Amino acid sequence: MHSTIFALCLSTILSFLPPTAAWGSLGHRTVAYLASTYFTPESTRFTNRLLNGQDISEAALFPDKVRHMPQFAYSRGWHYIDAQDSPPQQCGINMTRDCVINTGCVVSAIANHTGRVADPSLPHYLRGQSLRFMLHFFGDVHQPLHTEAEDRGGNEYEVAFDGRRTNLHSVWDTLIPHKYAGTGHDDEFVAAWLWAQRLSGDDDVDDDETRLEGECLHDAADCALSWAREANSYVCSHVLAHDVHGQDLGGEYYQGAIPVVNEMVRKAGRRLAAWINFISANYTTTTDDAGDLDVNHAIQIQ
Repeated sequence: MHSTIFALCLSTILSFLPPTAAWGSLGHRTVAYLASTYFTPESTRFTNRLLNGQDISEAALFPDKVRHMPQFAYSRGWHYIDAQDSPPQQCGINMTRDCVINTGCVVSAIANHTGRVADPSLPHYLRGQSLRFMLHFFGDVHQPLHTEAEDRGGNEYEVAFDGRRTNLHSVWDTLIPHKYAGTGHDDEFVAAWLWAQRLSGDDDVDDDETRLEGECLHDAADCALSWAREANSYVCSHVLAHDVHGQDLGGEYYQGAIPVVNEMVRKAGRRLAAWINFISANYTTTTDDAGDLDVNHAIQIQ
């Protein structure tokens, strides 16, 4: 019961906090909604249970909303991995060099929270919290500038976008996704859902059982590292391929970025779904033995 009260109080507090960026809230909502289109029935029940019925796209924003709260300060370094490379001449991630040992990084955070979501010995609210981190970090690791140290991931790289002065990180986090998928929609939930439907519809395979074949599932840390390296490669091939300092990126640069953003958001959603399907397939619900409310049934691994 105490864990349920804690979760409800935290949800109330978070409802008054403004959303912050990292793929922007539109991008993170889309990754979560897209993943849900690939869910098995077990995954749908599993996520609804751990999230206490919260909208999955809203749950995906949790880590950004709490990162500046003192009690979650430890999580700030989990949103990125700072590749100490030399774009555009050379891009690449070295785990021992780029993932800070004391604070961790997005790769280690994905490994940690994926394991916690799958851990039946953890209390319901902790697994739910880790699921929220998992939903978010699968998005972060696919954002190229969340895998790059140059100019603090582009935060100190001054540019313009459609006449508005900003920085390169914000262009990739928020401005490109909103211009592409958010224009004409007053409701961000609707914009994210429609974007997710378009990306899901791009699949060539109609059979649900084969749609996620080939996704990396052998080890969460190895998989996350490979995804980070894939995203980081775009720093050299497009994000910082040319010196765009001070330029307006709302034209040709934006057009070239759209396929990258679509591909990375699509892969983030597919890979998130593959992992949640994998985890939920190994679980069955049992009678309530955790002292929580009815929706908080304990889960045991088979």
